[in-house]
Amino acid sequence: MTNSFKAACVMKALVTAYVITGILLVILAFGVYKLELTESTVNLCIIFIYVIASFIGAFSLGKMIKEKKFLWGALLGIVYIAIIIVVSAIAEGNFSLAGSEFISAFLLCFGGGTLGGMLS
Repeated sequence: MTNSFKAACVMKALVTAYVITGILLVILAFGVYKLELTESTVNLCIIFIYVIASFIGAFSLGKMIKEKKFLWGALLGIVYIAIIIVVSAIAEGNFSLAGSEFISAFLLCFGGGTLGGMLS
């Protein structure tokens, strides 16, 4: 497999993960509107959405690449959460990496991606 093929597979898997993220966040927004969920519940749901999306993206990446799937899944989880963190930092206007939310989201997406790659 060529490097350009692998890069294209990673991009496809990232797009898959972000589409799933978008769909699940819309469902969560509807739930917030209808069920009046608390902020802590919403934050927990957002982390859960990140983990599910990184798992599914890594699972699809593992199916495409078919070698060292857990490493590719881990890479996808890292890139997925890194992009979210950078976009969030740009949108908020500050860039703080010291928060416990960052560390937990990073580790969970890393784990979700690794697991998704392993199970593909």
